[in-house]
Amino acid sequence: MTDHDDRGSADPQAAQRAFEDLMGHLGLDAGHDPQLEGTAQRVTALWADLFSGLRAPEPAMSVFEAEDGGGGGEPVVIRDIPFYSMCAHHLLPFFGTFNVAYVPDLKVGGVGSFARVIRHYAMRPQVQERLVEQVADHLSRALSPKGLYVMSQARHLCMEMRGEKIKGGLVCAASTGVLKEGPMRAEVLGLLRGSGR
Repeated sequence: MTDHDDRGSADPQAAQRAFEDLMGHLGLDAGHDPQLEGTAQRVTALWADLFSGLRAPEPAMSVFEAEDGGGGGEPVVIRDIPFYSMCAHHLLPFFGTFNVAYVPDLKVGGVGSFARVIRHYAMRPQVQERLVEQVADHLSRALSPKGLYVMSQARHLCMEMRGEKIKGGLVCAASTGVLKEGPMRAEVLGLLRGSGR
């Protein structure tokens, strides 16, 4: 099962016209402020890129056979993978890092694959909780690990620029198998604390 959403091709010209109309309704007039000239084209091109994960197929992971068939049972930890996304509620950025830990069974993932998967799901209007679940689901399907722990921490500009206008961070996590509870989870959390976070 994939998350590919076949919504057809984007129409850049129609998007630009609609955004120009929106700017007019908001009183943003390039005739009065020359710095706004071309803003509709730039913003719609930017959003097409930032939301490209809606139409792109799921990324393939580089997967390798685990040493000794995965019998060692030691966790693999990838820390501090940066990400950027857009809040689905206000279309303002949220950004931070992902930490991923898993206990291989028969497969291990190429290190770059984890960033590729995170970027894919981040490139769409998102909420952090759903983003973490989507990344965890993808990794579970690709690697079938004995246990998986995915954690993200992020700043949300929708919280900092509006409403209470305070700076803060949100931490979300998902876990499965031997990393859901017990000594292996405690070991992984200890390794992550060692990242200085």
